[in-house]
Amino acid sequence: MRKIIRDVLYDLGFNLDHIRLCDNGNEALELLRIARSDLLITAQRMAPMDGLTLIRTLRNPKTTPAPEIPIIFCSAVLDMQLLDEVRQAGANEILLKPINAARIKSRIDAILHNPRPIVRIENYVGPDRRRLPDVRLPNDRRVRNYWDL
Repeated sequence: MRKIIRDVLYDLGFNLDHIRLCDNGNEALELLRIARSDLLITAQRMAPMDGLTLIRTLRNPKTTPAPEIPIIFCSAVLDMQLLDEVRQAGANEILLKPINAARIKSRIDAILHNPRPIVRIENYVGPDRRRLPDVRLPNDRRVRNYWDL
């Protein structure tokens, strides 16, 4: 799957010299510690560190080498529980398999053209996990007031 995604990224215009493939989350963390990256696409099923654990590690200010890196989470199956876990962990976008160039491009375009604000709190650095960034609920500290819409 990694090689297919790499080939799709190449077809979309990405430079192959800048695409790195890792076998698991541990390898990805080590690579991010030594090299700057602009995007991470991760799968759920990896061992010894799975994709969800990798996202949580990257979004934790105490353990991350790249707190603001955009992350696309890729999975073949996504139920409501996993969707909530992925969103709460801090993935920017979700990509369901089977993948194709149009789906990958749409997720990258969403990250580039509609980025969510970055949140920095004690145990989380990453995209705002709320999907409606302009809506303010009661007792919410965002700028715009829901009741004014």
